Amino acid sequence: MYSVGLDVDILVFTELHRIYNFISEVNYFYSEWEKILLCAGNSCISNPLVFITLGKIYLSSANLPGQSAGNFSFSTKTTASTKNTYNSYISLPKISEHVPKHNSNLNDQEFGYFLAGLIEGDGWFGLNELHIIFSDRDISLAYLIKKRIGYGNVYKIKDKKAVRYICKNKIGLSIILSLINGKFVSKFKYEQLIKHNYNKNFNFDIIPPSNSISLDNYWLSGFTQADGCFHISLAKSKTHKTGFSVRLDYSIKQNDDLPLKLLYSKVKMGNISQYSSGIWCYKSSGFKTSALLIDYFDRFHLFGGKYVDYLKFRKVYIMITEGKHLENKGILKIKSIATKGSSETSTQEV
Repeated sequence: MYSVGLDVDILVFTELHRIYNFISEVNYFYSEWEKILLCAGNSCISNPLVFITLGKIYLSSANLPGQSAGNFSFSTKTTASTKNTYNSYISLPKISEHVPKHNSNLNDQEFGYFLAGLIEGDGWFGLNELHIIFSDRDISLAYLIKKRIGYGNVYKIKDKKAVRYICKNKIGLSIILSLINGKFVSKFKYEQLIKHNYNKNFNFDIIPPSNSISLDNYWLSGFTQADGCFHISLAKSKTHKTGFSVRLDYSIKQNDDLPLKLLYSKVKMGNISQYSSGIWCYKSSGFKTSALLIDYFDRFHLFGGKYVDYLKFRKVYIMITEGKHLENKGILKIKSIATKGSSETSTQEV
């Protein structure tokens, strides 16, 4: 129920808390009752309620590898961190309302990691050509990359709200290879380079993928730029006096499950699922995950429309740390921020 967005987290934990209290009371009375029986020389158990104390309630998580299509796997840490209780916001890390200055002038090392993540998300290598797909909201980034590389062109994709950057120039491809070499995480784009003999055609020693993710470079920023999503969720709730439960959802969808599993292993929060179509998805609605992501994306910036979405996400997190998500006025403000064109984000220069 939780995996499809129903607001059951508080109900579940409230009921578990009640059950725990009930069992504690049964334990107490049984303890006193047992003393009386033992004193009388009788050690049998005749009350069926006593057997409740012999049971245990487990919140378990399935193993990530080998999931069947459509099955969700939740970590117990995530369960603890995504509870929208009335006091959970108090312990959340505080962040400044002042957004760090956006940095679009990345050095080669920084830009290389960003480009590698972007290509692993929405790019592919053919025979002496590179294609990267961008949504219309990120068209400025497509032209920024074209300018930075110095070669290639940006084309509108017919009947789609998207554009494509294509580079077929040998000098441009050499520049791209030098920037991203050794920065891939997964094998698929690396195997495309090997398949099309980039190492021979460009006389280039292509370094294998690292099979690891770091939160100290721009790779995750580029990967999120391609396939990531920041979403502010307002679900109707009978357990909140405002009538709404607020969640901050961060998700990434990919055919390749390895980067998502590496991300899960790195942050140790969230969950991974596989749809019947075969697409994999990493998702987290936890406020603690939000705090970790904000710390990262404040240092390693996004671009275009994705950056605007992130600023909304960040603004609502600050409101949550102040407890404003528990007030009617705060809910109205959050709805305003989440609405497209909100004044809190539409004036940001990207």
